[in-house]
Amino acid sequence: MVKPMVVGVDGTADSLAALSAAAELAEESGAALVVVHVRHESGVASAAGGVVADTAAAMNEALDETERVSRERVGDVLARRKAEWRFDVASGDPATELIAAARDNQAATIVVGGRNHGIVGGLVVGSVAQKLVRHSPVSVLVVRDGQAHQLDLKSAAVHHVAEK
Repeated sequence: MVKPMVVGVDGTADSLAALSAAAELAEESGAALVVVHVRHESGVASAAGGVVADTAAAMNEALDETERVSRERVGDVLARRKAEWRFDVASGDPATELIAAARDNQAATIVVGGRNHGIVGGLVVGSVAQKLVRHSPVSVLVVRDGQAHQLDLKSAAVHHVAEK
């Protein structure tokens, strides 16, 4: 039996490119996709502690809208694909929630989009992809710059998924 792939989406072009790459791999391998959108308040809003009710309501509205847009865009990307998939929503730290989803679904791989923060940006801001690579118990595929690099990564990933 082929294990599923967890795909992190946030509605951005990078995450949708990762979803598209994962869908292509899923079609080739027969793996199902567990598409995960993580509702994550920025550290600034969380650090505010005693958030004013209006600010909390506005934050929740923004999170709802981001989730709605992500769900809609995921549907658009996967509409013509021949891969089994479902859309899940989690709340919290994106890397932690994607790892939890991989464990819960016994996934072989986590697929995410990657942004090029550079050395300083990556250290200061941090990155979901960096955290995943360091802490994930399963393989992580980072789709960079809107496309998976074709250095046999695609065939290696399909082979890895198909073996599981």
